[in-house]
Amino acid sequence: MSTTLLRILAQRRPASLLTQEAPRREDLEAILRAAAGPRYDDRPTGWRAVVTNRQSASVLAAAMAGLTAVPNLTGPVPRLKGRKIRMLAAYRGSLSWASRGGATIAVVFRHDPELPESKKVQRGNVHAARGVLEAAFYTQGWATIWSQREPFEREIVRDFYDLDEHEEVLGWLFLGRAAADSVPSRAINLPPRDLGISYL
Repeated sequence: MSTTLLRILAQRRPASLLTQEAPRREDLEAILRAAAGPRYDDRPTGWRAVVTNRQSASVLAAAMAGLTAVPNLTGPVPRLKGRKIRMLAAYRGSLSWASRGGATIAVVFRHDPELPESKKVQRGNVHAARGVLEAAFYTQGWATIWSQREPFEREIVRDFYDLDEHEEVLGWLFLGRAAADSVPSRAINLPPRDLGISYL
């Protein structure tokens, strides 16, 4: 039994802040394909990944705030009322959210109505893929933050990601290096957490 992966996972450092560094595209795709696993039958993967980077963070933030375009905040802001004020506030919050790390991976669940499993079971299987994804990035030296966020308007986000009627975004995986001041120091030498384990 190889202990290399177990050692890496045991020494991982949860990060509250990520650097703006991101893997090269070919490295990122290699990790994503490895997390998807082998094609041992004709069943569909059940999910796809949509990657945005720091340059497109403002566009993602606008979509999450219910805006079809990035607002211009450099000049004087006209007097706004009600809904427009709320959307601008949502954009500011979403921009901070979308700018974490160097890349953002939206995990898009694809429901296949022709499979015998229910939609709930299929969604649960894709949720399990999140753990594999995070482990794969940890083994390559990257840190992640998982986020689930309710958009201001669902339809604009659906258009942004070009979702069809059988697809939905399960969550977002922010990717970067763990910022030095956001993780426990000397985590590589820390003992493992206490975990209650029992057998029945």
